[in-house]
Amino acid sequence: MSPRPDEQARAELRDLVAQASQRRDEEHDRVETDFWQEIDRLQSSYHGAQQDIAEALDVKRNQILRQTKRYRNADTARPTER
Repeated sequence: MSPRPDEQARAELRDLVAQASQRRDEEHDRVETDFWQEIDRLQSSYHGAQQDIAEALDVKRNQILRQTKRYRNADTARPTER
């Protein structure tokens, strides 16, 4: 059995795990924003598209409205990517 690591190694490991977790959370937020902004664009495709999207996602139309409204201006909250 390998020896127990010292406190410095354990602290470094905790920091690296925290950084990885933060990157995952940020990426999740970006993907969620992109998804709902795309749904927002798609719902104006034709009359009744919002209902069709709701059925495809197995959610209520009200949820589509709330989520697209929530993420509609999310680009202004995120720093611009270059």
